[in-house]
Amino acid sequence: MRTVFVIGAGANVEIGLPSGNELKMKIAELLDFFWHGREMTKGDDLIYSAIVQYLKENNKYVNEEVRKICDIARNISKAMPLSISIDNFIDAHRGNQQVELCGKLAIVRAILEEEHNCPLYDIFDKNFPQRINQRKVEQLNKSWYPLLFQKITEGCIIDELAVRLNDISFIIFNYDRCFEYYMYNTLMDYYNINHNRAKEIVQRLHVNHPYGTVGDLWENNSDLSFGKRPDSTQLLQLAEKIKTFTETERIDQEKDSSKGIQYLVERADRIIFLGFAYHDQNLELLFKPPGTWKKIDDVSFSNAVTCYGTGYGIIADELQHLCGTIRVRDGRIKTIDISDVTCSKFFHDFSYRLSFKK
Repeated sequence: MRTVFVIGAGANVEIGLPSGNELKMKIAELLDFFWHGREMTKGDDLIYSAIVQYLKENNKYVNEEVRKICDIARNISKAMPLSISIDNFIDAHRGNQQVELCGKLAIVRAILEEEHNCPLYDIFDKNFPQRINQRKVEQLNKSWYPLLFQKITEGCIIDELAVRLNDISFIIFNYDRCFEYYMYNTLMDYYNINHNRAKEIVQRLHVNHPYGTVGDLWENNSDLSFGKRPDSTQLLQLAEKIKTFTETERIDQEKDSSKGIQYLVERADRIIFLGFAYHDQNLELLFKPPGTWKKIDDVSFSNAVTCYGTGYGIIADELQHLCGTIRVRDGRIKTIDISDVTCSKFFHDFSYRLSFKK
C-alpha cells in the first residue's frame, strides 16, 4: 500500500515549533524596526544586516534605501495580526520585491531560531549531552514523532527498511527540517547503525517540501546544519531559496517528476494529513483533475484511495464540509475520516489502520 503523509505547521507544535499564528507574530516582532537616536532598540539585528548586505550587493546601499526597506518591514509587522499568514501577505503584495525580501528573511530567521530552541536540537546534540533537558525529552516522547517511527519500523529489520520506505512518501509544507533530522538520529539509535548509513537512508526518503526548506540538512554533504545560527550572508542566501504559494508556477514545474507532489498523490493508496490547515492554495498543489494526470512510469494510479487526517479544533460541521471538499477534488477517495484530534492522539485512535506491514 502506497502511503503519502501530508504534514503542515500544526504537526510540529507538539515538539515546540510555532503554529501558523505564532509564526506570524514572531515575524511581526522581528520586523518591527525602531531606533532611539542612532541605537536600534527594536527589530532583529541579523535581518537588518542582511538587508544592508542585499543593498550593497545590488549597488543600492544608501541611507534612503535602507530606511525605505525598514519602513516596509515595519508595515509588514503592523499587518501581521490582519493577515492569515506571512505567505498570504506576500501574495497580497505579489511583485513587490522588498516585501518578499523582508518576509522571506523573517521566515528563515524565525524557523532557524525555532529549530535551535526545539527539543530535537538539545536531545540529539552529541557534542553537548549535558544540555539535555528532561522536560524536552518528555515533550518529544509524547509527540507523534515516536508513534510514526514505531509504525514505520514495526516488524522490520534494517535490511528490509528500504523496501518499506519505498512505499511511504512525505509532503511537508513546513520550511523546517525537523522530520528528517529526527529520522536520521532515531535510525542510528534504534538500529545501531553509523552516521553514513542513517544519512543515506534519510537522503533516499521520498520527501517533498513544496515551498523549500531553510537549508540543506547537511552543509557541503557533511556537517549537520540543524539548529545552527546563520550569519547575515547565509541568511540572505537561504531566504532566496524558499518559496511562498505566490510562486506556484515554479512549484508546478515539478509535477511531472517522480519526486513531484502530484506524482506522489496520484499514485497513493492512502493519504494521511497531519497538522494540515487545508488552505485552498495547498489543496490545489496536491490534487489535480484525473484528466490532467500523466503516465511517466509503470506505477499505476489507485482508484480507491483511503484518506485520514487531523482537524484539531475544527467543529464537526466544518469537518464534514472539509471531507466533502476533498472528495470533490479527488473522486478516487472512497473513504475519508478527518477527526478533531491532535497528531499524537490520531496515531493512538487510528493505530490499527496505520500498519505498514505487508
